[in-house]
Amino acid sequence: MKNIPAIAVLISTTILISSCATSKNSADQEHTTLKNVNETSAGCFVQLNDGTIKQFTTLKLVTGVLTTPHLLGDGKVVINSKEIIAYQNEKQYAVSSKILTSKKSANVSVETLPGFAVKVLSGKLNVYCRKYYNGTNTSDEYFLQNGNDGYIVAYSKDILKNMLKDDMNASAFFNSKTKVSPRSKKILTAVEIYNKGQMMTKN
Repeated sequence: MKNIPAIAVLISTTILISSCATSKNSADQEHTTLKNVNETSAGCFVQLNDGTIKQFTTLKLVTGVLTTPHLLGDGKVVINSKEIIAYQNEKQYAVSSKILTSKKSANVSVETLPGFAVKVLSGKLNVYCRKYYNGTNTSDEYFLQNGNDGYIVAYSKDILKNMLKDDMNASAFFNSKTKVSPRSKKILTAVEIYNKGQMMTKN
């Protein structure tokens, strides 16, 4: 009978490890399913958690004081943020916090569903931006994605430096002492230089 507590602890530990493994696998699956969408020709759509794509003629973001932010497909289909990992409407392409590497909590719904990041630059290197509340006001948080097959990671100076290293012009601009305000402008300009340079290389 004295062994019962030890057995209970062992069982609990096993369940916890299994849960963590399941969560990791789910995250890996989400990254895998996200990369198969051709945004430029897909029109309005949502991508469900299992990777399934659902097309719509129209897709509207609905917000309000007494309304939980959600999407409305074709004026009648309600889509909640917990059901999807990405969506695209006439205005933007956005991805869920479930596939972003960030420690910040972002429940602000300004231009998209709460916690979702909007793609603001597309190319060899993609940039996403989402709004979060910093305790005083709303701020922007940036994310980087190396091509459509890469993970979407939170911006840091070192990460972007590494991504730009094979483009001399983009690296020189980003690493320069030139003061650019706001800081985001330097990030976006460096990525634009990089993307243009990569396009020129291909042509």
